[in-house]
Amino acid sequence: MNKGRILVVEDDEKLSVAVKQKLEKSAYQVILAGSAGEAEAVVRKENLDLILLETELPDGSGLEFCKRIRKTIFTPVVFVGETSDGDMIVDALNNGGDDYMAKPLDLRVLLARIESNIRRQRSYRKDVMKGEIIVFRQFKVDLSRHMVWKIDENGRNPRKLHLSPIEYKLLELFISNIGRLMTYEEIYQYIWKTDDLGDIRTVMVHVSNLRKKINYLGQDMIQTVRGTGYVFYDR
Repeated sequence: MNKGRILVVEDDEKLSVAVKQKLEKSAYQVILAGSAGEAEAVVRKENLDLILLETELPDGSGLEFCKRIRKTIFTPVVFVGETSDGDMIVDALNNGGDDYMAKPLDLRVLLARIESNIRRQRSYRKDVMKGEIIVFRQFKVDLSRHMVWKIDENGRNPRKLHLSPIEYKLLELFISNIGRLMTYEEIYQYIWKTDDLGDIRTVMVHVSNLRKKINYLGQDMIQTVRGTGYVFYDR
């Protein structure tokens, strides 16, 4: 049984082959690419469930590649980098990544991360309400198609917003909890489907990115409760 199709973008041939073998043993179909150019060609023609992406590639930055493809695809992206430095992790998430792992890779942990991201992505499609469009002061959301548009002060002139999978899921969570304090723990557990609270910075970066995109009229709809979490208001 094919559990999904994964694109591995990595110029280290030994590592990419090891990852491919590990994933194929778990019933995933794997496509290998050694550069951003090769990867872009695959993205244009293949229906992918996840992209495993090296931060530095022979023909450019993996971060720039991710930022570019985020304009057209909703596929989860897990970055792989040479460092566990916090600035690099923040940069990866800011450029459209959903997760980050530092080398050397523990292939068991990598598999778990991949499966978690794919599972979360698929749950979006099952859990979201069908055929419902909700209009807010600064944007509107089509929950059946996972689409968001900025709107003007009169609710007109919609312009499509490009959200990453996690940004969209965050927005969906806030929409269903208007006016309610959502703690870092609740947000992390909902998005990453785990009982443990991971790095709070991960939550903060994704919320910050979402906030920048939906505050079209300069009104901050996501209020920070210092040291605790966030409250979403439509005002």
